[in-house]
This record gives sequence, structure tokens and C-alpha cells, in this order.
Amino acid sequence: MRTSVMSQMQRSFSIDLPSLIPLQLPSRRETHLWYILPDEVKSTSLLKRYSQFLSPIEKDRVDQMRGDELKKNALLARTLVRTTIARYQTNKAVDPGSLMFKKNMYGKPEVDWQNCKNYNVQPLHFNISHTDSLIACGVTVHAPVGIDVEDKERKIKHDVLAFAKRFYTTDEVNFLATILDPEAQRKEFIKLWTLKEAYVKALGKGFSAAPFNTFTIQSKPGTEGGYSLCKTSEVTANPLEKTEECNGRWKFDLLELAGSHYAAVCTEDDQADEGAFSVDTEGSIGFSGLFITSFSFLQELL
Repeated sequence: MRTSVMSQMQRSFSIDLPSLIPLQLPSRRETHLWYILPDEVKSTSLLKRYSQFLSPIEKDRVDQMRGDELKKNALLARTLVRTTIARYQTNKAVDPGSLMFKKNMYGKPEVDWQNCKNYNVQPLHFNISHTDSLIACGVTVHAPVGIDVEDKERKIKHDVLAFAKRFYTTDEVNFLATILDPEAQRKEFIKLWTLKEAYVKALGKGFSAAPFNTFTIQSKPGTEGGYSLCKTSEVTANPLEKTEECNGRWKFDLLELAGSHYAAVCTEDDQADEGAFSVDTEGSIGFSGLFITSFSFLQELL
């Protein structure tokens, strides 16, 4: 959701690296979701400025990528993460380039707070997802977050049901089989993939350590039409075998971003009351503690 402080962001650069306008940390019941559209960032001078935020290792990885678009998207993704996290340091101006990161045992990136100089250690979690045309970053406090974005028009090269049988559980395949319209079936397949991806990322494991066919995403009783957009907690994740993850309550949000992508957000539920869908006076949307902020140009972050 675009808040009043966000609407006041400066859109111009100074010669030096600009100061970031600080943001209040999300509450325990909130998820902040930021996204950008790479195609709308066209200035080469801006891209050069963004590269100043990257670590030497990150710069090397960007340079090693094949193709200008891949390099650009990787640069924008790292810039989005760094500037977003730096904004939540509300008591001081912080250079996003000073942030340091580490990975957990499954490869999920985390902020390495112990080695970040001049930062206050925050109970802050983030997760990032991207396609060729959209990059999104989710931020929470105290609880892990997993997000995934997929293009709504993503094509399935193989027969949808045959492909689903490779990755999905029997219940999920049976659900897809009840959808006779091929286009509707394709869309539900993509929604389901997005929800499952967000779940394994929230667990901090990823696909290799938590294969999609080891848990079922299903609609709760009374939900019509499959996986509903802009509604919270109408789907659940049910591991086929009892694990410690079963003890947690996981909350899902499924929505559209920019009219072109499905986005799923998964966080561990603290048993907070669900909020109603709303549209505020500044044209932003939010529901159940999920705040969404879009940027036409990444310089609005700075």
C-alpha cells in the first residue's frame, strides 16, 4: 500500500548517493510488498548509479550474465532489496551498499546483521521473486516470508495435467482435472505453482529441499472457483508427512500485480484477525495486513 510518506519520495538524484526516506517497520500483522517493472527503467545513467549499491561479488555476477536484459534485471533486483531494507533503518541515514548478506543452509538469502556496520539489528525478513517483466520484494518482521510472482500469460509447453502429475500431488492433479476449459485450467495451474513456490520459500528451503509433491495446496471449504485473488487464508498447505512445519499456521495472499502477474505471499500466521479488502484515497490496495507499493521508475526508491 502506498502510504503518505511513500507518496512524498523525491524523484531526482543528487551528485552523491541520495539519502533514503526512512519507513516505519511493518507491524507483526503486516507484510510490505514492493515491486518494479524493469521495462520502465530506461536510463543508462540511473543504472550506473544503481550499480554503486552492489558489492564486488554482486557486480561480478551481474557482469557475467549473458545479455543486457538479464544484467539489467539482476541489477534492479539487488538495488530493490538493498534500498528497501535500508529504508527501515529509521534512526539514521544508511548507505544501502553497506548491507551484507548471507544464505541459510538451503540457499535462501538473509541479511547478515552481525556484519552490517552502523545498522540496528532488526527482526526483519525479506524475500524476492522476479520474472523478465516484474521484480517483487516482500518484507516482514519476526516471521519468515516467501513470495513468488509469475506472468499470467506464462505458457505451459506440455499438456497441463501431464505436467502437473510430475510436480503436484494427487489431490491437486484431480482438482485441475475438474476444470474443462483449457485456458482456465492453465491459469489455475499457474496460481497453484505460485502458491506452492511462496510456501517453500517461506519455509526457507526452496524447491530442492521441499519438493512440490510433498504437500498439497487446497482451497478451504466454501471457496468457489479455485484459488481466489485478493483474499487471505482461503488456501492451506498440508504436508503429506508430519513435519515440524505442520505445527505452524501459514497465511497466504494471492493477488495480481500490474495487471500482468500473479503474486503469492506466504507468512506464518500469528492468529491475527483477518482484515477486509480496501482501497485507500491514494489509490493503493491492501488487505489482511498486506501493503503493496508499485514504482513506475526505480528512482522513486531513492
